[in-house]
Amino acid sequence: MEDSLVPTALTSKIDPSVIAEQLKRVLASPQFSETTRMKRFLSHLVTETLAGRGDELKGYALGLDVFDKPEDFDPGIDTIVRVQANKLRSRLDLYYGKEGRGDPVRIHVPKGSYAPVFEIAFDPELSSEPVSSEPEPGGRKSLAVMPFDNLSGDPDQEYLADGFTEEVIAALARFREVSVLSRHVTFRFRDRSRDPREIGEELGVHYLVEGSVRHWAGNLRVTAQLVDALSGEQIVSDAYDRDLNVDSLFDVQEDIAARIATEIAEPHGIIHRTGALHRRAGTQTFDAYQCRLLATEYWRQPTVEQHARVRDLLERAVQLDPDYAGAWGMLAIVYGDEVRGGYNFQKEPPPLDRALKAAERSVSLDPMNATGQHALFLTHYHRGSFDTYRIAAQKALRANPNYPDMLADMAICEALLGDRDKGFQLIGRATELSPHPPGWYHAVTCILHFQAGAYEAALASARQIGDAMWNGPELLVLMCLGQLDREEDATELIQRLHANVPDPSRLLETLLAIWHAPDELSERIRNGLNKVGAF
Repeated sequence: MEDSLVPTALTSKIDPSVIAEQLKRVLASPQFSETTRMKRFLSHLVTETLAGRGDELKGYALGLDVFDKPEDFDPGIDTIVRVQANKLRSRLDLYYGKEGRGDPVRIHVPKGSYAPVFEIAFDPELSSEPVSSEPEPGGRKSLAVMPFDNLSGDPDQEYLADGFTEEVIAALARFREVSVLSRHVTFRFRDRSRDPREIGEELGVHYLVEGSVRHWAGNLRVTAQLVDALSGEQIVSDAYDRDLNVDSLFDVQEDIAARIATEIAEPHGIIHRTGALHRRAGTQTFDAYQCRLLATEYWRQPTVEQHARVRDLLERAVQLDPDYAGAWGMLAIVYGDEVRGGYNFQKEPPPLDRALKAAERSVSLDPMNATGQHALFLTHYHRGSFDTYRIAAQKALRANPNYPDMLADMAICEALLGDRDKGFQLIGRATELSPHPPGWYHAVTCILHFQAGAYEAALASARQIGDAMWNGPELLVLMCLGQLDREEDATELIQRLHANVPDPSRLLETLLAIWHAPDELSERIRNGLNKVGAF
């Protein structure tokens, strides 16, 4: 779980009075101003941590001090503290995704702990970068999540529909390439039957997310639809069924909301795929957005030609809009692919130097942009700066724990650094969240199984990669066949490998070096390839 990546509070580095002022800003926001209990909860957590009592913030004590529970309160039976803490995290995410985007201090409550973490987002007196009051480039797509309908036939179940609406808003807000209206704007449309085109015009949004919740006899069905607010056309619709006798309501809410948001808004999601198909002329900022849109499909089936085209597009995007954090983050990853894939390598400046500069630019423009954080931790990893990698990975998970490509890349990094269980967890989550996972996810799973000595499972994963890996997917299949003593199955693959890769041995050594593969794993890979005569 990401809890293990969360650092301790940085109270000693920030003046407590600055944190107190930040708390006032948060409590006065629409996310907290209308909920007395949530304001009390956050105030208590911050105050106790500033007083040096963060270690005493436990479920039992919070039940008594904040939620007025009796002394026989058992947090293992009554989950109010855990449930409210998760809601608190969602509200903080929404705050920092909207009105608090430019605040100098961020308050986080990491999962697995009730003690908040305080971080400096920027220092307005020291920062050389202007902090724009505009939250996003002009071309960023806007959404409104309409109140989900309660189809349970019981008015007392209204809270379920409201809960799913809030969770979907919070999950969508993590994807910085879309702009999401707050629930205070959309809840006034509850119980009103209106043409989506009228609502879209009134709210000034490109898309509407509509949904319904039905709860009966321990069963739950949630439906969600994405609607084009200009045409009224339904773009996609999905249904999610869960058994509440098996899973807790909050876990179900969080999981389904993450799936809905990821399918709609992640960088390869429905909105961006649809937008890339409908390129139109517009302002310079809009052109920059379109450049970024046209780059999204590169990661699904990369080629040397596509890499060159995407690099040019993204370099144009940041020229047109130098403050476009998402484009800088994607450009950083593309620069890194010059090393990872050997694509269109430009020696000067070195690719990883260019990647680091672009990633740092992205994060300085928007500290919560997951694309930039993804590029930053991946670049630090390839440069061998593992301590810095871990710090960047922590921030990336906080920015968006539902970004599949980021989770997949983090999975291989964590596994190669020694935490294979963490790697399996991350790639499993990435695959669950991605409606159509690209073939390179299977390359990650292959490496993890191979690392564990599960060669049959590794082989099965390797054979699902297809054309979605930068170079040499045949290497993964061949190294598994070698360890399984199945040399007779390798002949055709070896021929294909040498036809596609001029120097397979050099490619292998480059990949082992750039991914910092442990010596023991590297030797097993070489041994498997030697057994089948790959070189």
